[in-house]
Amino acid sequence: MASPYTGTPSDWETPENLDPYDLLFDEDKARKAASAVKIFQDVSVGSTKEKMKEEGAQQRETIGTSGKEQRETAAQAQRFAQEDEARDYNQSQRAYRY
Repeated sequence: MASPYTGTPSDWETPENLDPYDLLFDEDKARKAASAVKIFQDVSVGSTKEKMKEEGAQQRETIGTSGKEQRETAAQAQRFAQEDEARDYNQSQRAYRY
């Protein structure tokens, strides 16, 4: 199989470019990309942090509301139980008299 190599030195074989990765890696573009990623991460982390704070506040509010409702329900159940017991006691006392 014939090689497409013509025998002339390529760019990376010249003395000023001894490293072949220098041609593939543009340092300025890498810096720009890294700064863009850093900005994106800062914005993303900041917004995520705010979302987490809001979700935490909402969750605490929900827990407080559900706890209050549970206490009210338990108090109502206790009151109904006491009323039922008082009614049953009164009925039994009236029935005993007759």
